[in-house]
Amino acid sequence: MSDERYDAAATVAVETMAAPVVARSPRVGYVPSRANRVRDGLAVALLIVGLLLPWSLEFGVGVPGSDGSTFRVLAVVTVLAIGAALAPHLGPFRLSAAQSDVRRTSRIRLALTIAYFVVVVGFVGFHMLQTARNGGTGAVPPGVGPGLLLGVAGALLAAQPPITSITIEDNRFRRWYTVSRVIGFVSIALATLSVAFNVYWRLRYLFVTEAPFGGHDVAVIVTTVLYGAEAMIALVIASRWLTERTGAARLATTAIGVSGAIAATLVWLIGIGRDIDAFHGIAQNTSTAAVGYEGYLAWAAGAAIVAPTTLYAVFLIKPPTIGAYRGAAQKCLTLIAFWAFAAALLRVADFVIALSLDLPRALYDSVAMTGFNLVTGLVARWLHRQLEKGVTSTTVAAAFSAVVFVFTAANVAIGVALAPRYAGPAPAAIYGNNLAQQITSTFDVAVCVLSFLVLVVMVFTGPFVGYLGRRETRAAKSVAAKSVAAKSGAGKSVSAESPATAKAAPGPDASAPPTIARQPKVAAVPRIVRLKEDSTTVLAAPPTTDLQVPTEALRIQRRPPRPPSQG
Repeated sequence: MSDERYDAAATVAVETMAAPVVARSPRVGYVPSRANRVRDGLAVALLIVGLLLPWSLEFGVGVPGSDGSTFRVLAVVTVLAIGAALAPHLGPFRLSAAQSDVRRTSRIRLALTIAYFVVVVGFVGFHMLQTARNGGTGAVPPGVGPGLLLGVAGALLAAQPPITSITIEDNRFRRWYTVSRVIGFVSIALATLSVAFNVYWRLRYLFVTEAPFGGHDVAVIVTTVLYGAEAMIALVIASRWLTERTGAARLATTAIGVSGAIAATLVWLIGIGRDIDAFHGIAQNTSTAAVGYEGYLAWAAGAAIVAPTTLYAVFLIKPPTIGAYRGAAQKCLTLIAFWAFAAALLRVADFVIALSLDLPRALYDSVAMTGFNLVTGLVARWLHRQLEKGVTSTTVAAAFSAVVFVFTAANVAIGVALAPRYAGPAPAAIYGNNLAQQITSTFDVAVCVLSFLVLVVMVFTGPFVGYLGRRETRAAKSVAAKSVAAKSGAGKSVSAESPATAKAAPGPDASAPPTIARQPKVAAVPRIVRLKEDSTTVLAAPPTTDLQVPTEALRIQRRPPRPPSQG
């Protein structure tokens, strides 16, 4: 998929005239300083913010009864991870030192973050143990909070090798991409296990009691299967992006990882978060509260692994590779459309069940919420098809992306405002609400953030790139006009230059990175000039002589016809 306005011209490798860089050890190579500073600075910020947010319903800042010794352990491993992020920039292992070694610095970074990963595994294991131990009792498992999501993303950013020419040439990040694919497969496996576990505990009473089978039991079976299937399919759609090897899949992984982390943080911090998710965005099990930790934690980890090098490679290409961005947008639109249609189906099923069991219901509210879900799904699906065909303009794509974002945000708003509630107040604990029907969850907020990122991509690859292209064209024309005006004076100065001065001109720096530039355009198109008609001379044709030479060519001879046979 491409746009004629953004198809780049043929490219050629040109020598750069960059300023000489600081002399570095041959075991480091070229270091893109800005890319490393941005990644490691983001790692430090995520680690600090993750320390200040709750890690589960039983531990974290703002959670009553949190263990002090666990706080101290978490503080120590956070400091070690921050040291890993700062190692290439400060101290004896910095890459700008005379005897630095990028491989040694990479090993130091990984060693300093191992303790953090051990703590993360401990929290996840404790959650799984409590879920299995209290299954079917109504006790809420501790879950995985926003602090853990942001913390594991920061630790993975700090643990990866620095981005240098040596690490890229030696494929040092190939192993990390393999880890990301493994995380994707593990996420799908854990989600399958979680759905099966919840289905078992919800339907177990049917086999251990002797009560007659009735309409209430049918409602329990239908809702369990539908909610489980919705959460499972959504998680598989997103987690499969971690297992793919394309640039579009890695960009989509980055988008869903960022969306999940932002959604969990917003749900916890804002006051309305209690109404968005019954467990305040922490204790989520697949099939009971949309997508569980198997999705959010895996997506945050996968995004932290693939985002730095993927974005570094994508942003180096000028003009931007429209195909990679649009491919990622199509994947995100697929997830948005599925979730909207699935939510509409669940709302219809809940209303039918409430009607059949004579439970409290509101037809207007159900129709309004279902209508918003259907419109969101239809617009997202239409935009996906248009991007796949490549027939719609970039402005139209950006406009409909804005429509998708508005409707996903509206789905969250009306899902909270129109949801049926009990007469009593909300619980006083850090989680829980008085909603009688809970469909809108933290994943709806993640879908809202995801649709906003799709809108940013559509604007960036559409009207914004067109504006930049027109500005560059005007600047190029201005520079060309100035160069033509100064050509005569420049020619005289070049002819007067001495050979010694010409030899003293600086050449390209060998330590500078290779540069890919566009093919220079021809200033003026050569014209075909025709001579005047009166200036041409017509030459007479030379006389020809007919040679009477007998031909020696072979002739085709036909045989005489055979006489007809007699009787």
